[in-house]
Amino acid sequence: MPEDDLKTCAECKKPATLRCTACRLVAYCSKEHQKAHWKTHKITCRPYEVKDVPGRGRCLIATRDLKKGDLILSEEPMVYGPRPHMIEKGPVPCPGCCRLIYASKAPRCEGCDWPVCNTLCDGLRDPRRHGYECFIVGLRAHRALEGLHEYYRQDVLLAVRCLLLQRQGLKKWMKFLEMESHFDKRDKGTQIYKDVDERVVKYLFEFIEKLKALEVATKNVVLPDISPETIHKVCGIIDVNALEINQDGELSALYPNAYLMEHNCLSNTVHTFAPAEQHYKITVRASLPIKKGEHITTMYTHALWGTQARREHLKETKYFSCECKRCADPTELGTYLSALRCMGTENEPCNGIQLPLNPLDDKTEWACNKCPVRLAPSDVAYLVNQIGEEVDVIQVTNPSIKDLDGLLNKMATFLHPNHYHVYSVKHSLVQLYGYQQGYMPNQISDELLKEKAKICRQLIDTTEKIDPGNARLCLYSGVLYHELYLANMTYVKRKWDVGIKKDLILLIREAKECLGKSKDVLLYEKTSPSGEKLLQLVETSFKEFDKWITRYKIDVASDY
Repeated sequence: MPEDDLKTCAECKKPATLRCTACRLVAYCSKEHQKAHWKTHKITCRPYEVKDVPGRGRCLIATRDLKKGDLILSEEPMVYGPRPHMIEKGPVPCPGCCRLIYASKAPRCEGCDWPVCNTLCDGLRDPRRHGYECFIVGLRAHRALEGLHEYYRQDVLLAVRCLLLQRQGLKKWMKFLEMESHFDKRDKGTQIYKDVDERVVKYLFEFIEKLKALEVATKNVVLPDISPETIHKVCGIIDVNALEINQDGELSALYPNAYLMEHNCLSNTVHTFAPAEQHYKITVRASLPIKKGEHITTMYTHALWGTQARREHLKETKYFSCECKRCADPTELGTYLSALRCMGTENEPCNGIQLPLNPLDDKTEWACNKCPVRLAPSDVAYLVNQIGEEVDVIQVTNPSIKDLDGLLNKMATFLHPNHYHVYSVKHSLVQLYGYQQGYMPNQISDELLKEKAKICRQLIDTTEKIDPGNARLCLYSGVLYHELYLANMTYVKRKWDVGIKKDLILLIREAKECLGKSKDVLLYEKTSPSGEKLLQLVETSFKEFDKWITRYKIDVASDY
């Protein structure tokens, strides 16, 4: 929404000071004009209400039918900063822009002496980022209190920024405290309480004591509430409600309404973040049609994890057990993303599939569909975690096609061909066919081109089932569609003069369709570096495709 639209009346275009209290997206010069404009504005006004649902807490419920792509909300964060719980050794985040600093001798902020990316970083003077906190606790105004900069730590800075919300008014602070902290599950005696106490509360203790001394000396209360209990609650609120943003740096943000979207492994929304210049404003749109009265949902975990991994992550970090349609289905909507191959008994080899009897029960056994063999969930978790570690190690070592093929053959003994670890390796593999030496477009065999296309189709089918609205895996899908296009067109160009035209036309049609779908699924990835780069590749491929079919005067609609 352009800023000028919030300064002029939506009805008469005269200067305006009143805003719609529901969505805050339009302004009016008077209540009379607000009423007059309602017939037009109600179509785009806030399409949700907040309801307290037993067993789920406060949720966003649709107040009208929403189509795919409809705007649900757009808002700036209450607070944001470097992502907590980052590795202590290694790069540190710039407090101004949150970009990681890899230089061993980085420049320092003149006010608080914290390492920064550049002393001219805009965020250092921005009150919404580092400027205000630096003025309050840094050395600019109180150089006698040297050492205050030591409070900066990756998992402390965002907590301090949340505490500083008290300086922005009681209403905003109380709005922040309304967020769920699950303190009852993080109280004394729990490991998370001990971790927060050690890494945040105790670390801030010296800073707090100096701050209290400063308040006495200046007779000015800087922060009304900085008790250990409040700090623990703040850390709980961050862990439970903050959204991660990766486009400019590695940061987390807390939003006044977006946090109310509940989790569903088949979420019906997609969200994007504006750049730092717009303070990472979040925009949430419907990724699927949403009926009036339905819950507006997002996803708190990774869509490509299996049910056991997703539920464990949600239970440990968000303190609830998901019971969505995908989690309740042992086959995960027919994808078999968590399924194992059954080894059978010693005397009777078995090619069956192992699936959990009741995936909503963390203690459920896994049973084969062909033999009586059953597995304990702990054994399944151990096997999958061990394979996952091996996959992670290979993925970060710039693997060759031979390396990935070897890993796939090894995993085939234990995992279903659609298992999510297999998906990960196959997704990497299709991006090497046609790019790695020995498998370049002029080197790769016809058989491998067909195999690459087959893998792409399999992965696309799986992705469409677990992310039907392209809300979470659009980059994965974009890559698959583009790689399938490349596989088809490389094969078609080889065979055009000698192949069967009818079969080749089918591949050409699929290739063209893939380019269109790749562009469509990347609609909301234009601002991310990876999305922008992939979109450029797609646009180049569109031009090459049009040039080639024009050169050979190919009518894609013809059956030949």
